[in-house]
Amino acid sequence: MNQPVNSIPAPLAQAAAEPRQRPRLMLAVMLLSVFMAVANIFIINVATPSIQRGLHADFYGVQFVVSAYTLSYAVALIIGGRLGDRYGRRKMLLIGVAGFTLTSLLCGISGSVGVLTAIRVLQGFSAALISPQVLSLIQAQYPPEKRGMIFGLYGAAQGLAASTGQLIGGLLLGWNPWHLDWRLVFFFSVPIGLIILAMAPFVPESRDSDRSRMDWFGAAVAAAGLLLLVYPLVQGQKEGWPALLVISLILSGPVLAVFVWTQRRLLAKGRRPFMNVRLFGQKAFSLGLAVIFLMMTAQAAFFLITAYLLQMGHGFSALKSGLIILPMGIGYFLASLLSPKLAGKIGAHVLTVGSVLTTVGYFAVALTIWATGWSPNVWFWLPALVLLGIGQGFIAAPLTNVVLSKVEKQDIGSGSGILTTGMQLASAIGIGLIGIVWMSSLSHYANQAEARTELELRQHLTSYALSEEQGQTALARLRDCFPAAAGQAQAAPGACKVTASAAGGAERLVADGVSQSNARSYTSAFILSMTVLGFYTMLIIPMTVALAGRKRKR
Repeated sequence: MNQPVNSIPAPLAQAAAEPRQRPRLMLAVMLLSVFMAVANIFIINVATPSIQRGLHADFYGVQFVVSAYTLSYAVALIIGGRLGDRYGRRKMLLIGVAGFTLTSLLCGISGSVGVLTAIRVLQGFSAALISPQVLSLIQAQYPPEKRGMIFGLYGAAQGLAASTGQLIGGLLLGWNPWHLDWRLVFFFSVPIGLIILAMAPFVPESRDSDRSRMDWFGAAVAAAGLLLLVYPLVQGQKEGWPALLVISLILSGPVLAVFVWTQRRLLAKGRRPFMNVRLFGQKAFSLGLAVIFLMMTAQAAFFLITAYLLQMGHGFSALKSGLIILPMGIGYFLASLLSPKLAGKIGAHVLTVGSVLTTVGYFAVALTIWATGWSPNVWFWLPALVLLGIGQGFIAAPLTNVVLSKVEKQDIGSGSGILTTGMQLASAIGIGLIGIVWMSSLSHYANQAEARTELELRQHLTSYALSEEQGQTALARLRDCFPAAAGQAQAAPGACKVTASAAGGAERLVADGVSQSNARSYTSAFILSMTVLGFYTMLIIPMTVALAGRKRKR
């Protein structure tokens, strides 16, 4: 490499020139890393019913498999960013990708839901090393005039991962080579991780000149407070809200208050805190974080219970479930691409448009499924799903720029870390909260659904070639078998292992009864949950109006 003729030191000139040598490979490494981390979340969502069946777990056990990853990811994001600043961003990216690849392999060979959950925690820590490095490398290695395009590709990679993740999960489960079933969705990340590691040498190293000591105490207090908050939300319904979990939930407030106090003390002393809590004093930043929290809690809840409705309620394959959800992802992706143009015309009010469409979308999904009933024609669902995806895309894509534009330059890194952490934490809390609503409503509607199905079947005993006495016996078996099918028990009695194709009339009646009762109860619970999410996301609308108003005044 020729030495520059100006006075720039050689190491700095070399660092500036390195990314131009392999810009496409460096960009491929970053975008593949983002795709792998984001797609994993959506791929696992569609596999949760298969994981539950394969590991003989209950709803809450699988729920924690999902939220454990999100929680550890959220807690460690800012730590991951600080480690990259201090020890080198490429180095931390490599460690993160290697850890993610290894834990994906270990998840796939797990033999119990407990082991799987523990490895998912480690996988979340690995993912937390990846995301901050990608954003920091974009800032460090690309000139300002190119960053807009690169960040656009970064957002497109996230949108593509979100829109195809459910489909990829469905394809993998439908393919099912060697009867790997749900294990294949974890193995999917292994070859991608190996490809990233092979190309990683083309990414130049960079680190922050500020080598101040890491606030490990603040990180530990934050992690403890978040764990005390989210764990009870996830496990409380399952364990009947024992005193220990209630105390844990109550203690989370004081622990997080101590965290805020320690961070303020560090700022007062002129030291670099784990989190710059002064940002919360900015109304635009706080409003933006609240919008992110509301949207992400609802989104995480939606994807989880939709997988259960489609696969366990209606008996659809994972592939068909992924195809049904795909139009929502496409709407999200297209809205993300179109939002800059719309923002150019109406400014930050693009967020208001998105919030209104999101709320209408949840209500539209509930209304459409109510209209189609427990034996649905999924084609009627598509407009509502597309509408919901468009609404979320109009919020998610421009929100970060709108919020961070109010933050001082020296706080951009801290502000980005807080927003990203908020997204992941909101997902964990959303899964916990919807679990309470979902299981309560599912339990409520299960008895009604079974009773209604039994009443209808009682009138058609002759179509199953059964006498009155034989029919009564078969219906009694239905009452015994349905709790397991509804997810209220971990395993069904041996006498319940029948299919609709069974030769005997009693077997066919029981199989049909379980299927119809299941569809009814899951559909009713889903409609109620969607209605709750609709009212919940209505809170976003005045917040986005206020954000747009503040930006216009500014």
